[in-house]
Amino acid sequence: MGYKNFRLTVIKGFNKGEVFPLEENEVIIGRGEENGIVLNIAEISRTHSVLTRGEEGYLIKDLGSTNGTFVDKKKIGGKYLLKPGDTIMLGDAIYLTYQADADPDETLVAPRPVEIGAPDDTVVTQKPAAREKTSYPAAPPQQRKPAVEILYRDQVTEEKKSRTWLWAGVGCVVVIFFLSVIGLIVFDYLNLYCTPPFDTLLNFLYTCSY
Repeated sequence: MGYKNFRLTVIKGFNKGEVFPLEENEVIIGRGEENGIVLNIAEISRTHSVLTRGEEGYLIKDLGSTNGTFVDKKKIGGKYLLKPGDTIMLGDAIYLTYQADADPDETLVAPRPVEIGAPDDTVVTQKPAAREKTSYPAAPPQQRKPAVEILYRDQVTEEKKSRTWLWAGVGCVVVIFFLSVIGLIVFDYLNLYCTPPFDTLLNFLYTCSY
């Protein structure tokens, strides 16, 4: 059984939902107004890809576009035989689905399977095997520091703070003592014992002779 009424339907991007019937033997898709299917957006090349009618349906080929042509997310190089239900991606801007109606009056000849990316005169029907995922070693778990070590560090910090305050206190005492000694020396040198009001306050320590 063959197919008839071939068409492309936009399912994502520019003019979503628009249907393009495929009636000519060759249909060029691109941004240029002279093309059979015009998609006038910057992501599409002027002549992006071409559809060619064959015995089993339409074949698609990229025309050296900037963003590439993909079928079911696989980039194509040479000609690729489309099957009803295939999704054509023009870069990442526009997605189209390839559709056709069953024609019981025709017989469909099974195509010869070849690999994607073959030369231009080769019909591509078989998809490459899925790429194996590369496994990476798991990151080593982070080691937690023991509670004893954390506690010890806290104790050291507290001890440093205590010592700092201790030395600050000692320094203040030394400064006060030094200022007191200097004050007594000056007081005695100026003989302020007999000067009011010190003569009254200090009469129990020193007797002034007037």
